[in-house]
Amino acid sequence: MYTISNIVEDISRGCTANNMVEDRFSYRIIFFVNKGDTGSKHYVNTVYADLRKELENIIRNHLSLNSNVVIAQTTVRKNGEIVCLQSRAYSFSLEEYFKQISGISKGRNRNIMHNRYALG
Repeated sequence: MYTISNIVEDISRGCTANNMVEDRFSYRIIFFVNKGDTGSKHYVNTVYADLRKELENIIRNHLSLNSNVVIAQTTVRKNGEIVCLQSRAYSFSLEEYFKQISGISKGRNRNIMHNRYALG
């Protein structure tokens, strides 16, 4: 399970990799809201100082028991080109959250460790 901090850290690494001063750019967060068999694409523009707040608002305003949210990409325009800063997409689902806290779903590494001990 991922957190907002994971996304902000990933974006910061993307800024460093692209030799960027974080507070000199406008960021576009591209995300999808999926409900059942349908999904919709959205975006929010923000400055670096407000990244965490905007990510929290996206999750708070769009995540529900009937929908999940995927933070697909965060981009900036640098020298006329679009630069992608995230190394991966981040999915948020209440169903997966409830499975994890109730012990129904375990992370991949946890299952491997459990199976190793059960067989040993």
